[in-house]
Amino acid sequence: MKKYNLLEIKKAYKKLGIKKGMTVVVKTDIRFLGPYKSNNQNEILNDHFKALSDLIDLEKGTIVVSTASTSLCNTDIPFDLNKTKSEMGSLTEYIRNKKDTKRSFHPFNSYAAIGKNSSFICDYFNRHSVGPNTPEARLIDLDAKYLSIGLHPKETSTIIHHIEKTAGVPYRYIKEFSHPVVRGNKIIKEPFYLNVRYRQSKVKMDLGRKVYPHFKKNGYVVSSEKLGRGRVYLFSSREFYKSTLGLLEKDLYACLTNVPKIKPYKI
Repeated sequence: MKKYNLLEIKKAYKKLGIKKGMTVVVKTDIRFLGPYKSNNQNEILNDHFKALSDLIDLEKGTIVVSTASTSLCNTDIPFDLNKTKSEMGSLTEYIRNKKDTKRSFHPFNSYAAIGKNSSFICDYFNRHSVGPNTPEARLIDLDAKYLSIGLHPKETSTIIHHIEKTAGVPYRYIKEFSHPVVRGNKIIKEPFYLNVRYRQSKVKMDLGRKVYPHFKKNGYVVSSEKLGRGRVYLFSSREFYKSTLGLLEKDLYACLTNVPKIKPYKI
């Protein structure tokens, strides 16, 4: 069985359109690409990082990953900005641990970034997971490109939750969590907020039903290239935001499989 290598990673990313100065948000499930030329996981992770950093030049561009730790919800496990591990895959944890990486402060929905715009993305403190001046909003300001490794973006587009908040979809509401966080040498309980779904509504997301067809209909493109046994994908956050927000203004349930039968938000 043929194994892919660093040169093929770099070639695929370059053909997608990744270039110097870009801000690239990486959504990843590397296992879907199949076997690599090395069995050493650190080498695999380093090669994906090296290919990206060489192409964008970290003095000009930025690599961003979600380092969410949602398992901390409804627990008393403190969030430590420097020690709490990312739950979003091995590559995100590898990038989080890079010397010059910055991380946003949110116990459940943090981001890590390395490169030119890392401070702009991560240093602004916000108790909300999505909405104005969160990392998601700032990534759209930068017109970051979303790179999905191994899975189609319809399976990985967490940017949709920021757009849902902006559009004011009725099946979500703001929930407050009082959660312990590490501040210096102390552990302090502080309020943080998530935009959660009404459990009673039993809604199911399906971005392949309307959202991505609408994106394509508007003339926008999800670029795709083969890599290993799988594929890698790239699209513009700003184009996706514009297209999907426009769709939700006409149909607030466009992200779902169907309109909820149970609407606890309805009077």
